[in-house]
Amino acid sequence: MKRILLLLCIAVLLSTFGCGTKIIKEKELVMWLVGSESQAMSVNEVAKEFLAKTGIKVRCEAVSWGEAHAKYLISIAGGVTPDIGTMGLTWGTEFGTLGAMIDLGEMFPEDVSTIKDKIFPGIWESVDYRGRVYGIPFDMTEQIMYYRNDIIPHPPETWFALTEALKELKKQQKGMIFEWGSLNWIGYSAYLWQAGGDYYNDDFSVCTLDTEEAARGMEFFAKLYSELGVPKTQIPLEQGMRTGDFPLAISGNWKIVELMISAPEIKDKWSIAPLPKGPSGKGTGFIGGRIMGIFAQSGNKNEAWQFIKFLFEPKTQIALYEKAWQAQDTYLPPNMNTWDVLPMDEKFKKVLKAQALDTKGPPPIVVWETSTRFVNQAIQKVVLTKVDTKKALKEATRLMNAELKKGR
Repeated sequence: MKRILLLLCIAVLLSTFGCGTKIIKEKELVMWLVGSESQAMSVNEVAKEFLAKTGIKVRCEAVSWGEAHAKYLISIAGGVTPDIGTMGLTWGTEFGTLGAMIDLGEMFPEDVSTIKDKIFPGIWESVDYRGRVYGIPFDMTEQIMYYRNDIIPHPPETWFALTEALKELKKQQKGMIFEWGSLNWIGYSAYLWQAGGDYYNDDFSVCTLDTEEAARGMEFFAKLYSELGVPKTQIPLEQGMRTGDFPLAISGNWKIVELMISAPEIKDKWSIAPLPKGPSGKGTGFIGGRIMGIFAQSGNKNEAWQFIKFLFEPKTQIALYEKAWQAQDTYLPPNMNTWDVLPMDEKFKKVLKAQALDTKGPPPIVVWETSTRFVNQAIQKVVLTKVDTKKALKEATRLMNAELKKGR
């Protein structure tokens, strides 16, 4: 009788839990992706290959840009963070200094050193906070110049050439538009850097907008609006390029696919080019994007790092790029090795890679998100109310230095 009861118990246990290996719960990583549902779905698709290779399942969930920052802070406070998070370039520094994200360079030094050598330098600068790295680039976006090649056969390569081109276009009641960076710090950044200036000194301890270089960059940026016909209102790039009223434009690389789809009638009548060079001899443009890092509360740090490295592989980046292109959501891969085999029209690839090698992103400081408003205020004072450039920048410098002290 006892034997029969024992056999019945074993049968019940097997029917309830299955075989012994199934009792152990399958390991799963949770990743939050700041962006669209289609991007999260793409990550989930490539994660199937990772599962097949490692036995580790990944569940990627989309979080909108509008709610992401607050959601991360709430999850940190509540102790319910994901294992991996993608986020804005400077968020890793912010969350890392709160103790919420691990220093990848400290935990995985050899891997991070290898990855650093493969990343475009401009975007790496935005994730390296005084030697600490709380996230590595997941993808990137960059500023480039668009032009109607049937109206402007040769794109301007210097500030002087740009000035002359805009004077000539103005006579024809045509001009240039800023679609990414109009009257804000992103637009000004390129001219600040092209003039040889920067927002902070090398160790990010002092704001340096009260310099001759910063003033020269601001004066040229303001001149584009006040004298050379750049409109102060936002005009869609597709509209301006299609009509030919604005045959020059500064925008992000994602407009390539949008222009191809929305303005087929001007196919072969437009091209892209690097930004014109300033007094520094460089045509430095703004680079943005997202990083991916591991939260300190994760119980799967090594597994999470395995997946981050998998996402950084050229093969995976190409798969994500192709899925993004199909969804008209064209972020670019940050791994320079990926570009050797990237399935992109060569005429676009050549320009995008050249510009990516001459870019800078937002400074990797804790208070950058709260400091940009002071730059924007200075721009608006100079451009809209004609306040003296040096006076406006001196005030912005004072306020930004005060903000730096708050972040220490």
